[in-house]
Amino acid sequence: MTQIDHISTMAVAPAGDKSPDSITVANGDIWVAYTNGADSTGLSGHSTVVEYDRSGHIDHSYQIAGYVDGLKFDPYTGQIWALQNQDGNSTLSVINPEDHTVSAPLSYADPSSTRGYDDVVFTHGKEFMSFTNPVNPGDPTLVQLTNGNDPDGALKTKAILHFGDMGLNLETGKTEIIPQNDPDSLKLAPNGDLLFSSGSDQVIIDVHDAGTSHQTVAFTQVKGVPAGAGLDDVVKVNASAGTFYISDTADNRVLTVHATGLNPNDYYASVGDAFGEVDPLTGQFTALVSAANAPGFKFGSAHGVEFVADRNAEIAQVDHISTLAVAPAGDKSPDSITVANGDIWVAYTNGADSTGLSGHSTVVEYDRSGHIDHSYQIAGYVDGLKFDPYTGDIWALQNQDGNSTLSVINPEDHTISAPLSYADPSATRGYDDVVFTHGKEFMSFTNPVNPGDPTLVQLTNGNDPDGALKTKAILHFGDMGLNLETGKTEIIPQNDPDSLKLAPNGDLLFSSGSDQVIIDVHDAGTAHQSVSFTQVKGVPAGAGLDDVVKVDASAGTFYLSDTADNRVLTVHATGLNPNDYYASVGNAFGEVDPHTGKFTALVSAANAPGFKFGSAHGVEFVADHNPEALVDTVKDGFVFGNGGGAGSLTNNDDPHIAPQGASVADALLHLSSNVPDTPHADIQLDASLVHDAKLDLHAFHLM
Repeated sequence: MTQIDHISTMAVAPAGDKSPDSITVANGDIWVAYTNGADSTGLSGHSTVVEYDRSGHIDHSYQIAGYVDGLKFDPYTGQIWALQNQDGNSTLSVINPEDHTVSAPLSYADPSSTRGYDDVVFTHGKEFMSFTNPVNPGDPTLVQLTNGNDPDGALKTKAILHFGDMGLNLETGKTEIIPQNDPDSLKLAPNGDLLFSSGSDQVIIDVHDAGTSHQTVAFTQVKGVPAGAGLDDVVKVNASAGTFYISDTADNRVLTVHATGLNPNDYYASVGDAFGEVDPLTGQFTALVSAANAPGFKFGSAHGVEFVADRNAEIAQVDHISTLAVAPAGDKSPDSITVANGDIWVAYTNGADSTGLSGHSTVVEYDRSGHIDHSYQIAGYVDGLKFDPYTGDIWALQNQDGNSTLSVINPEDHTISAPLSYADPSATRGYDDVVFTHGKEFMSFTNPVNPGDPTLVQLTNGNDPDGALKTKAILHFGDMGLNLETGKTEIIPQNDPDSLKLAPNGDLLFSSGSDQVIIDVHDAGTAHQSVSFTQVKGVPAGAGLDDVVKVDASAGTFYLSDTADNRVLTVHATGLNPNDYYASVGNAFGEVDPHTGKFTALVSAANAPGFKFGSAHGVEFVADHNPEALVDTVKDGFVFGNGGGAGSLTNNDDPHIAPQGASVADALLHLSSNVPDTPHADIQLDASLVHDAKLDLHAFHLM
């Protein structure tokens, strides 16, 4: 929950100036436009643009003719753009902060005395502007500047959004006409979306993939505020804590507002005489700053807003989402996902019966571009699909709710084994998912009834099984574990054993779906086995939990199956925390704090392609090639004296090192002789210099 813990006045209007409006942050300084009562069509008056340091001291000021309503730092050139006269006779002046010069005003190729350009955003080498006062359907409201970010001559634009266009109403879930009677502020979200305000409509418009053939638009109407309150700047945040810089126009000052507990999925907006948080899916406005808590208990009119994250408070940010693949013709309901040798394998369950009484599943192998390499028809419901790094095969677990079997796919010759049956057949229980680690195979066992029923088992046939599949229990219904939220040993909720994944440190990540509980099994199947669990909080009861992963890098790509919408998404994220869980919960995918259970959505209908995300299920993660290595922050324990330790070698190209998926410690055991003798315990081993091994971006410590 967002909490304001400090509010102060950074600056008051300089003598002779008034009405602070637009704010931008550049190279640590805060730039503010004072509009001074100038006419918004440029017929009279001037604005003053002031550059402040973070302490509120003036570094420099600039006099600009007309009404400067849009002020924005261009990160590509280092200049400040000042958009003049948003209601007619618009021009653009460009400030050079290095030599303190202001360009001559640039005019537009389509001059108007009644319409104008209000605000600008710079992203991916493109410039987008809001265009005010539309009258007729088809009038442009959002345009792209085609002159580039160092313009000269008449400014030319092309429309990317029009008055009367349709978009997804996030509150109703329906495609409706986007309210755009008052185009106003324009901001850039951390994920690259444009956040576009229609002021008098009190509508926030979110434009995804702006200006491309894939552009989609969603909108939210702010609720819980007086009619006519007016909406101005809207931002999203990229951290859990930071400082908002807010112009209090009526009271002629700029405030600094420090907040914690920020939600990266919500909007933070200036609405009327308050600044607050807006839920994108309901429109509910919660005031954070108003006359009730502003300095001097004055807060007359919120307008400009900028946000600066606290150091070390950055949170996971999704910076790209796209559709990798849609279900092939005749197939539906993508579920389990596994990654093997650079390809993405997906099981489409096609409405098959989960006890195997009818139907079939289709397993599809995609390359990273979403092209189909091969597909396989398998009888029954394939809920568990997993790459075996030791043999290179793909295991397909069939019929998780009864009459379970196992089929093994050979990707080399594209053959499928005959279904293997279990030594303990059941019509009401079954095997849902599998993990391969340290030469062992573990499986989740569904639908327990009585205390003592197995829920997690080890397959004793090995990873190249033949004959009846035999198992031994390593976890039972009713067993105790450490509740990480309470710090107490309690009964582990296991009413719905489901997904099973391998964490980078070798732990098993085991989901109990209907309980929304993540179970972490350390040293699985050994005498030292220990179990902890976390119940996911902040999601609707019955939302359901499916795949849960931990990451081994600060940035990378998640592959997600959106079961309801029949597609597989690629989701690139940065700022990932190796200690948190990343989980599919209900109709969202997000981050879970192991110690509080708090769920923070990263992908939902609010930001997925087409603004649709119906049901998150399968998840796989692939680290970027050169992110910060993170394994040494997650119980690395690479002690080579006895070959212990954890981790896995999931992307090893070199057979001299070890089979894929082998223990990292085991794989590097014989390499320790390459390290010089030293008493220092933190010598870094660059394993890439030995046999040119590709060791999956881990950092290794020789103890």
